[in-house]
Amino acid sequence: MSMDSMHTPAPAPDFLLQLDRSLRQLEDTGDILSVSARLLGQQLQAQQVACFDIGQQLHYATLQHAWSDGLLPGAAGEYFLGENAAGLAAELEADHPVAVDDVCRDPRTASPGALATFERLGIRAFLNIPIVKDGQLAALFVVHSRAPRAWQEAEIALAVQAAERIWASLLCAQAQAQLRTLNADMERQVAERTREFGLTWRISPDLLGVLNLEGRFEHLNPAWEATLGWSEQEVRNMAFMSLIHPDDRDATAAVWQALLQGQPALRFENRYRDKAGGWHWLQWVAVPENGKIYCSARDVSEEKAAAQALRTAQESLDHSVSALLQSQKLEALGKLTGGVAHDFNNVLQIISGNLQLLQITVGSDPQAAKRIASSSAAVERGAKLSAQLLAFARRQPLKPLVTDLKALLRSTEDLLRRAVGETVDTQMHIADDAWQALVDPNQLENVILNLAINARDAMDGRGKLTVSLFNCALDGTEDLAAGQYVQLAISDTGSGIAPELIDKIFEPFFTTKKEGEGSGLGLSMAYGFLKQSGGHLRVESTLGMGTTFRIFLPRSLDGVTELPLQLTGPVLGGTETILVVEDDPHVQTTVVDMLRGLGYSVLKASDGQGALNIVAGGVPVDLLFTDVVMPGPVASTELARQARQLLPELAVLFTSGYTQDAIMHGGRLDAGVELLSKPYRREDLARRIRHLLANRQHVSGLQQELEQPSPPAAARTGGRSILLVEDNEDARAMTSELLDMLGHEVTAVGSAEEALPLLAMQGLEILLTDISLPRMSGTELAELAAREHPNLQVVFSTGHAPANSGVQDPAARFLLKPFSVEQLQQALQPDQ
Repeated sequence: MSMDSMHTPAPAPDFLLQLDRSLRQLEDTGDILSVSARLLGQQLQAQQVACFDIGQQLHYATLQHAWSDGLLPGAAGEYFLGENAAGLAAELEADHPVAVDDVCRDPRTASPGALATFERLGIRAFLNIPIVKDGQLAALFVVHSRAPRAWQEAEIALAVQAAERIWASLLCAQAQAQLRTLNADMERQVAERTREFGLTWRISPDLLGVLNLEGRFEHLNPAWEATLGWSEQEVRNMAFMSLIHPDDRDATAAVWQALLQGQPALRFENRYRDKAGGWHWLQWVAVPENGKIYCSARDVSEEKAAAQALRTAQESLDHSVSALLQSQKLEALGKLTGGVAHDFNNVLQIISGNLQLLQITVGSDPQAAKRIASSSAAVERGAKLSAQLLAFARRQPLKPLVTDLKALLRSTEDLLRRAVGETVDTQMHIADDAWQALVDPNQLENVILNLAINARDAMDGRGKLTVSLFNCALDGTEDLAAGQYVQLAISDTGSGIAPELIDKIFEPFFTTKKEGEGSGLGLSMAYGFLKQSGGHLRVESTLGMGTTFRIFLPRSLDGVTELPLQLTGPVLGGTETILVVEDDPHVQTTVVDMLRGLGYSVLKASDGQGALNIVAGGVPVDLLFTDVVMPGPVASTELARQARQLLPELAVLFTSGYTQDAIMHGGRLDAGVELLSKPYRREDLARRIRHLLANRQHVSGLQQELEQPSPPAAARTGGRSILLVEDNEDARAMTSELLDMLGHEVTAVGSAEEALPLLAMQGLEILLTDISLPRMSGTELAELAAREHPNLQVVFSTGHAPANSGVQDPAARFLLKPFSVEQLQQALQPDQ
């Protein structure tokens, strides 16, 4: 509500006197309605007043004017609400005011259709004042309130008196207007007969006119109406300043004062409002003479628009060229850094592998161990640098998951606060309805932490850091397609970024920090990662006030997925046969020595064709360990496909320092692909291979068991209620089927987090859980189950020997993968 409408209402007599004084000063019906509607609305402390001419039926009322203070103006049909009009017409035609204190409670207005319209217009109470003349409803004044209110008799009486006076003034003004129109017509007839202005005056496309010194036009040529839509009479009734654009009034007033002082105006430009509400650029020549101002104006709107369109097109072209050059520069840098990272990772793998092999051979020599540790730390730093280069180049292998960004932010809040320090006021604003996004959660955590640390440095450790998460819908831009996005904004109150540096901050190795304080790869890594994830990173900054980085990630409509398996536990080898395919002879030698040191039988090949020859020769191979980037006609993916045709149970593990697009599409690993990125540690290689082989053997064993005849009826008796927790989808499905065949009642889930609420199931007897699970391990789940449900029998399913399982309970029961039906039945026997 405006300040005017908050005044204390004047007493009714004073208001009516004020209304009469205002009406006497007005001639135009529009002005009468405008002023009187405003005065009446403010007196009644309402939010809207409208006036209608009434036709033969109330339903066909014509809206003449609406004054609003915060309410949405509506069309005539919306005010009368269709069928609702019939309920009110009788009262109004009987010259009875209609007062509705609350549309939701009044039976005359409480129909669903009427309430929907009232709600859209923001109306909760209204007052209708009819004007009945000669027994017919001639007009209607309506007063609207946005809130329910009890209309007082004095208010209704005041509104009735005001409406009568306004209507009388309108009729008088209409008569006067008709008289003026008649006089104008007579003047035009005289003008046409005498041809006072001549033929040129009439046919000129320029706007010609004569003004008096009060600023009103006395004569106009037809070009005014042709150009602006206003009739000559309409323009005459207006002071010329009322037609001028607000931004041009000061300059126009200065020119007018100069004209009054006898100075002509040449080629002066300003904007005039046309009757439809648009604006026209007019270029004027005006000359004062004998107490009049003679003027000529040419419409130059098209020329102005063409010039503006040309400037806009040029600016857009300049922006597009700049964006293209920046994109090409980043793409070229990406290709360069991606190629460097590939060779660099191979070098690091050779160094890392040999250091690990050397560590085994040096024994207890402390000096040698110290040097190896120092060298290994340098390799780790090199690997991190390589990973950052790949992130910028958009070549890093991502494993995106449908991630709950709200949970991710809450889980990293403590880490963020520790990273930026207690002297930084860190605030988190997380929308409860924030969508999830398909993104690699570990990489996103790194980006958030990196941006927070940059913000801390920009604030010199003191200031305010704000992290906000919310939904947004974007129209298409050069950077992002139109659609729904989750926006993560990280804002600081630091020093800001200079405008000339904004376009450079995402380039690799560019940094404003001092020597040794930053590599210049943090922002480039974040930018590359987010672009590879289908999102974008924008920056807004003001020097001396702070910076905001905005992360946009496309919304995902899929369900939140589990975190990937983090392999831990003992480093174990095996006796299976592994085929190593690596074109770099030094890398090949290192990895072969590693695998043989773990006990495996190792075959090797330098390209895909050589590896296929080995597999086709009939040599049994359990696992194929191949580099992604492979010389020769047989690519690594084709090698894996053909090898699996010859050996259906073959496990495949890819490795690379630079994946290109062989096993990635859209910057994401293809489904089912297992990748060990270079450089890798001996422990990571051993655990990954053992995990793949154990799962392969277990699934194969389960398949064989399921292909056997159904267990005898005796074996199917005494079924028990079992909660199965297994992260491998195939193993989970097959084990569930096998347990069902044995007559047990099975509930199967893929993680400990899903299992926790199910431990309280009525009648649950056995928890059968894998040990290696995403996030919470099977041993941790078992410990929680033992505390809350001490009578629950726990069976651990694992591919490791019990001594290496990490289970401390000496009485724990194990089911070693792969297992037979008999071993499964034995493990599920009740405790004695």
